[in-house]
Amino acid sequence: MTEPKRTPLSGLVLPLAMGALVLGGYYVYWSQTALTLKARVSAALPALPKENIAVKGFPYRFEAEITDLRVQTGTGFVFQASRFVAAASPFNLNLWALEGALEPKLQLPGGPLRPLQATDLKASLRFKEGQLARFSLTFQGLQAGVVGPSGLGPTPWRTGAGGVHLVADLKDASRLAFAFDLKNLELSALPEGPAAILGSKIDHLRLTGPISQGPTLLQSTKAWAKAQGTFTIMAAQINWGPLSFDQGNGHLHVTPEGQWQGEIRGQGALKPNGIAVPALSAPIEIAIENGQARLLGFNAMRVPRAYD
Repeated sequence: MTEPKRTPLSGLVLPLAMGALVLGGYYVYWSQTALTLKARVSAALPALPKENIAVKGFPYRFEAEITDLRVQTGTGFVFQASRFVAAASPFNLNLWALEGALEPKLQLPGGPLRPLQATDLKASLRFKEGQLARFSLTFQGLQAGVVGPSGLGPTPWRTGAGGVHLVADLKDASRLAFAFDLKNLELSALPEGPAAILGSKIDHLRLTGPISQGPTLLQSTKAWAKAQGTFTIMAAQINWGPLSFDQGNGHLHVTPEGQWQGEIRGQGALKPNGIAVPALSAPIEIAIENGQARLLGFNAMRVPRAYD
């Protein structure tokens, strides 16, 4: 009888050694990258204790977890959450997606801190060569604030489906493309004067266009105002009660005192019961000055200050 051939021991050791070498190299890469990510988050949030930042997810992904997060921008916005998680693939650290935020709260400039409730909220950040290339935020519903048992306190504001997008201009590093789209926006207070006939609900609000000095705006609205940055509106649409406004264009900027200024011109029409009346169609200008949005010559609503 012939003896069966035996596999040389080296035939088993070599593949195992190669596999261990690859896994060891990946572990070193993952660990070093995790330390770098933690250091970058700590540098971006200097007021946050380093022990509140953790990078997890080995071996499948990088998961940045922050506890007791509080971010206050130079524009006066405040966001906080008891736990915030964003994740990225180990092979594409230029794309980060929001995984979750526990007990999120938002404060607009000069306003109260309001609890946030969102439906199907999705957010992502895309980077290129270490710089922000795109930010996207979409949701099916959003509410800021809650009604207390007594019915007192600030009225919550709500909106249906919407999205906010910022895209870097590859041809001009000083510009950002901006798109803002909201449906079923419920105002926290009734419009003033004759504008009250339009109601407290805006069915559709859409603004798009480039922002000059865009990277400066991301750092501070005050610095953006000093740099004379401008939001050039290329397309605006507003459906507010019986008023339909589209084909809008114009510009917005911020004064040194922190007030939004500008104007939007477009074609307006009144649609009682949803039916357009040709005789009630005419050019319309929306002017924003001294903290007030003026529509058809009267105050429509108060605009929050860009900064205090």
